[in-house]
Amino acid sequence: MIFPDKQNEKETSRVEAFSDGVFAIAITLLILEIHIPEFEENVTLLQAVSHEWASFLALLIGFFTILICWINHHYMFSFIRQTNSKLLLFNGFKLLVVTITPFATALLSKHLETDWIESAINIYAFNFMFMGIAMSGIWHYAYSQGFLKAASKEVLSAASRLYLFSTLFPVAIWIVSFFSITACLLLSGIMFAIFIFPEKMVAWQVSRRKQHSTSTPSEVSQANP
Repeated sequence: MIFPDKQNEKETSRVEAFSDGVFAIAITLLILEIHIPEFEENVTLLQAVSHEWASFLALLIGFFTILICWINHHYMFSFIRQTNSKLLLFNGFKLLVVTITPFATALLSKHLETDWIESAINIYAFNFMFMGIAMSGIWHYAYSQGFLKAASKEVLSAASRLYLFSTLFPVAIWIVSFFSITACLLLSGIMFAIFIFPEKMVAWQVSRRKQHSTSTPSEVSQANP
């Protein structure tokens, strides 16, 4: 089992409900950057809408950024059974970064075709980096305080490694953004692919370690007949 058994009512229901509301508002704000085109002579509606391609691209990037952040927030709080004021502050920091995300993606849509594109990418990657830091902060603080409950220690260890990676990889993406826009967007896509199904990544780690532990004794015996 990758998810814990839900035997008792959790103490985090209000935290999750408030967080879900913030996520919903932030993801809704993204559409406000898509402007309704004004009528122009000799221009079809389809052509006018296509001129907004940069805004649609930024909408998709921002949508998937917030969506994957919400998926992992939901996954983490399936383990977190208790809370305190410090955990609420960590969660609040995460929500602060979420609310800034529509602004970061709006900068992308405005400047994809201007000389400010590199700075816009840097700001988006900077926001992305703090998203990972905030996510890792929630998990590792809850882990250190014993607020987590899981089916096994292996699951907790695997999830802890995953959310340590959620800090290190975005830092690398932010650094790369100063050198290559294409590489930055490619690495961001890889980050999305890794974290879109966190439970599968954790299950894969647990399975891989079990296979390694069972194969090691036979390898040792073959090496020492």
